[in-house]
Amino acid sequence: MNDLTWHKVSFTGTRAETGPATWGQRQVWRDIRQMPDGTPYNVACPLAVAEGISLDDVLELTTELVGRHESLRTVFTEEGGLMQRVLASGDILVGVLDDPEAGQEQVDALAARLHDADFDHATDAPFRAAAAARDGVPYAVVVCVTHLAADLQSIRLLAAELERMLRCRAEGAPLPAPAPAAQPLDVAAAEQSDSGQRMESAALADVRSTLSAFPRANFARPAGPAQTPRYRQGGLSSYVAAAALDTLAARYRVGSSAVALAGAAAMLGAVTGRDEVGLLLVAGNRIRAELRHAVGTLTQDVPALIKVAGPAFSDVIQATWKSSIRAYHRGRFDPDKAWDIIDELGAERGGHPELRSFFNDYRTNSAPVTSSGAPAASTFGWADRTDEDGVTFFAQVGDTPGHPGAVMLSLCADTTYLPPDAIERYLRGFERLLVDQLSRDVQVARLGEYT
Repeated sequence: MNDLTWHKVSFTGTRAETGPATWGQRQVWRDIRQMPDGTPYNVACPLAVAEGISLDDVLELTTELVGRHESLRTVFTEEGGLMQRVLASGDILVGVLDDPEAGQEQVDALAARLHDADFDHATDAPFRAAAAARDGVPYAVVVCVTHLAADLQSIRLLAAELERMLRCRAEGAPLPAPAPAAQPLDVAAAEQSDSGQRMESAALADVRSTLSAFPRANFARPAGPAQTPRYRQGGLSSYVAAAALDTLAARYRVGSSAVALAGAAAMLGAVTGRDEVGLLLVAGNRIRAELRHAVGTLTQDVPALIKVAGPAFSDVIQATWKSSIRAYHRGRFDPDKAWDIIDELGAERGGHPELRSFFNDYRTNSAPVTSSGAPAASTFGWADRTDEDGVTFFAQVGDTPGHPGAVMLSLCADTTYLPPDAIERYLRGFERLLVDQLSRDVQVARLGEYT
């Protein structure tokens, strides 16, 4: 990749104010402090640029975007606890990669480069962007935000908003107004209000109750020595699993995310021999109207104990739906207070409950999939991972870029517990479970055949 040309461009906003961090920001702050120094914790998203847009348009509208959203011009301090400070003005960096031969490969590399960028959270605005151009004409933009400022859904909202702004500029139309939404300072104020404290008390009571019933560990013992790299992530792109998720969700009158979680948990139970598995669910926390279009860090990890004893997979789906709905509705609380509970339980039980197994459904949406003709074959591949992931088991369900109608089933695991061949068998068994459930109610006692 040719070197980027960086432009320092100025932004202005409507208020400058300091206040306490949100609960979501505090969770990310905890995560960052547990990572090795220099580990990037950002999220990047590419978007298309409408014809007729110049590089000057990209620079201007990118800074307009930063001015609209306070999370993109916030710095953080730890004086008396984590605090967020919104800047009224400042500078951001926007890179330009101009290559007449550039294409999607260069855009992907640009996204990876921004994703690995280093932010100084005490001084830097937590947002950067870069444009890919051919002979001075931009055709794509990548926006990048540190996770301390925005979660995955937020970066998707930002990319869609900037894409609309660029399209309106190209058409000579007025810029669309931002969707009404709470800013992070407003979110923090609501969390500290009387109603916010009542919400938190109920959530923390559920956290205590759920974690009290958690196993010490889903995996009773290592399966063998760690491999190099120790943490591996496999992914299975599947059209048949996507269709099965939608069909089963309609059949059992639950969301497709609940079916996906049920499948992931049932397969984990089959691997570990457990009747119940403890998972930390990544809760989006956008149920309230003022948070649906908010740009900020709202996601938090919330515990859920999933019963996978069956006897049939349909029973696991219903049990999972009940457990997950309760967990997702109790997903907002101060993570420091949750850790106080964890430490108390650890002292009482002689060790912390399971905190290294996760599930996340990060699909853009879960609208029913429609397709014609024979489905394409599923494809398996490995993703690049660092050797310091710190999780035992992390199952995810996501989109497959460039393959609409397919779903990505992925699993990152510690090879001490699940060696690479077991990771692939898990994912292929996950897919087979969903497909077989279409024609019969799979018995949990038979899931060993799927692993």
